[in-house]
Amino acid sequence: MSQRRNNRTNPVLNNSNPERQIDLDGAIKECVRFIVCREGSKIPIKRAEIVKHLSSTYQLPKNQVNSVIVEANRKLKEIYGYKLVQVEAKSGIQYIVVLTEDSESLLPTSVDVQQRKLLIASLTHIFMAGGSVKDDDMWKFLAEANLLQENDHAGRKLLTNTFTRQMYLNFVKEGDGELARNIFEWGQRAVEEVPKRFLLNKMAQAFDKTPDYWCEQYKEATTETAEEI
Repeated sequence: MSQRRNNRTNPVLNNSNPERQIDLDGAIKECVRFIVCREGSKIPIKRAEIVKHLSSTYQLPKNQVNSVIVEANRKLKEIYGYKLVQVEAKSGIQYIVVLTEDSESLLPTSVDVQQRKLLIASLTHIFMAGGSVKDDDMWKFLAEANLLQENDHAGRKLLTNTFTRQMYLNFVKEGDGELARNIFEWGQRAVEEVPKRFLLNKMAQAFDKTPDYWCEQYKEATTETAEEI
């Protein structure tokens, strides 16, 4: 009689309730592993992909996905210094993986050096220009900085495709007809991961100025730092 009661209450032995047999600790570790493996591409991770993976590897029920992702996010912060940030998308909930602390290089050292220079220069130009830059102005700036040749279509694709998919940049169309134009803005990953104070300090070093020489940018950068604290 006692043994039968144990079979009814022990989640491991109860075959009539499969959800109670789920190895939640294992599912959390697998969720962390999946996210870390995907982080290298910088492409947003669809929640549906996480659900599908955990369902196939641990038969995780959908009603337990939220708790597993929350715990996985906690472990990401503790072990890797990463955090999950939910982003808006037409195709459903997605996440980007960003650093929880400022990185001196802004990007992993595994990223191509030329690509790093191109991205940092682009983000700096947008920031110093007030938040948005027309594509023609961006190409002119990068050419004058000797970072992108005039007919370097592969280089331009990095900005309009790769960096936008990674959410470092937004590349959007404004206006209609003859007034239409394409502009670059900071993407959500850049907002989360790239400190404006860092970029402004680099500008100050390059032009032998103090950061507060650029009043508006200094105000924005210091306000951002204060909010983080």
